[in-house]
Amino acid sequence: MVRRSTFLVLFLPLLSLATVQDTKRDVMVYEQYSNQWFEGAWTRVVISVDADWMLLTAFSGGVRLVSLKTGREDRQRLSVGLDSPAESAVFCGAGKLAVRGTREATRGWFLSAGQRPQTVSVPADAELLCSPDGKRMAYYLPKLPKAGLFVGTAEKFENYPVQGKVSGMVFSPDGKALYALLYQPNGASSLTRITLQKPSTETIARGLDAIPAADEVPGANHLAISPNGRSIFLALATDAAPDNAMRHKPDTQRWLKVYQLDLTSGKRRLVVESDNQDNFNPGFAAGDLYWSRNVVRESIALLPVDGGETKELVPDGELPIWSPDGRRISYVFGGWRLADWAINLDAAVVDVDAHGQRASSPRIIVSGYHEDFPAAWSPNGRWIAFHSHRSKTPVPAYDSPGSTDDVYIRLADDLRAPEIRVTDFGWQTGPPFWSPDGRRLMFSSWVKNGQPGIYKVSLVTLDPDSGKVLRIDQLPLPPDIHSAQSTAWSPDGKEIAIEDDRGGENRSLWIVDADGAHGQKLVDYKGSTYGGVDWTLDGKTIIYAALAEDRMQLFGIPRHSASPNQLSHDLLGSLLHPRVSPDGRWVACTLIIESLQIWRRTSGRHESEGGPEQFLRTPPSN
Repeated sequence: MVRRSTFLVLFLPLLSLATVQDTKRDVMVYEQYSNQWFEGAWTRVVISVDADWMLLTAFSGGVRLVSLKTGREDRQRLSVGLDSPAESAVFCGAGKLAVRGTREATRGWFLSAGQRPQTVSVPADAELLCSPDGKRMAYYLPKLPKAGLFVGTAEKFENYPVQGKVSGMVFSPDGKALYALLYQPNGASSLTRITLQKPSTETIARGLDAIPAADEVPGANHLAISPNGRSIFLALATDAAPDNAMRHKPDTQRWLKVYQLDLTSGKRRLVVESDNQDNFNPGFAAGDLYWSRNVVRESIALLPVDGGETKELVPDGELPIWSPDGRRISYVFGGWRLADWAINLDAAVVDVDAHGQRASSPRIIVSGYHEDFPAAWSPNGRWIAFHSHRSKTPVPAYDSPGSTDDVYIRLADDLRAPEIRVTDFGWQTGPPFWSPDGRRLMFSSWVKNGQPGIYKVSLVTLDPDSGKVLRIDQLPLPPDIHSAQSTAWSPDGKEIAIEDDRGGENRSLWIVDADGAHGQKLVDYKGSTYGGVDWTLDGKTIIYAALAEDRMQLFGIPRHSASPNQLSHDLLGSLLHPRVSPDGRWVACTLIIESLQIWRRTSGRHESEGGPEQFLRTPPSN
């Protein structure tokens, strides 16, 4: 999150290591800070067989090739012969890469070979893997789970039918077998071995509690095989079959741990774990075990509306929303556990006094199976509105059938009151917000059968007494607004502020009339994630989140000016999702501190290299 790594190192919480952490042989060899929200947790890491290089593939697209010796990035090797930066890459034999990108207007996979890469005969959207010597390849299609698993060479592949959706794979050290992790609809995963010389398929283990396969994060279950070929190393939440009901509980200790699975006996042994942190992406390089660790600390924080020091209000919370009387804040909690992504999120509420201090313990306000976002109170306090992926049964994964992606309302003070679903068209829906007159709800969402990643704004008109939906409209916006990912009503309800995601880090702040007309762009700026936007109580200033150096910070811009003022200068992390208190004194926001660490458990070969290992740290990568 910050280029000034000394500050973050001083203030990051100490790691709580379990007994399986070998403190004499475990070394953190790299750390990369994130200035994003949830996206940074999904960074995929692959180490080269000689342990000299690593590939870091981001959730939002793009790949980096970084030296493990110097921490420097080599952009040239990834872009040789391509029209634009590489989308993804894998190591493919000594000193070689297979890169996904576009060359001469054709998108696909290419083997690095001088200035003219060799085309690999696989679909552009395939997830690719090379054997250690680069002589064999395997691929699968994440969005076509029944298409099978394909193994062969750069010119020819054979289809090996498998039962389940491929979520990870690894070749044996000699390249004669391929191991694949297959996700099943019931939420469990199985490990399968495909013998290549005399084609055969054998299930090695069933009921594995791994990361569910998802289209958004293909290859999330990186597998490793020991140098002697006798054990598979993989990340699991538990050493038992997954309990889907437990996946939905915010406080369950289901963080990923690295296990060793004996390929002869099937026995599993816990290798690496740490408290409230995911340990995943295991891999062997030069005889040593490497793995990734997500270190995330999020909280609800307050700062004065005119800027100043940030203070933590509630730990382990995100996305604050004030009650109309300013005495409560609702927020989401549960943490970003990779094995249970988002389905464990619930909404809580905490009291706040006139001095901006927490005045109660947190308590649940919205809870149920699947993801629940914070509660937004109607102006009269009668209703709460919230976004939910509500499911009737405990589904195993974020995109499992049987869940919604819509807006609900409920009587505010009755936890047992019926949840009333008010939309049926949501797709990546954001939090809803009430108009000042309490008659409309506004939210941003992708549109089914529309373009993924493009947010439209919807307005739901309701009867404020009965909660009955009277009509739903899509707000017509000026054509220059590309994707309205965050919105906020002005205090008088006559205008709407919009955070426009224009692709990459490009953002724009707009104001439109309540009917979508008369668009006015206030400022262009840089952002790395869903920043959020809100108005001050007098309607004269708009507060938004934007990049300042390499952290997300809060800015205020006058309604009739193009000169923003930076309100926060937090040295620890990024500030997102600003919401101004009803009395106009405070801004509540999400404070998030996040880093990806890469650890190595040495086999002993480094003990005579003369002195301790130097940690490599880099600024954020989006």
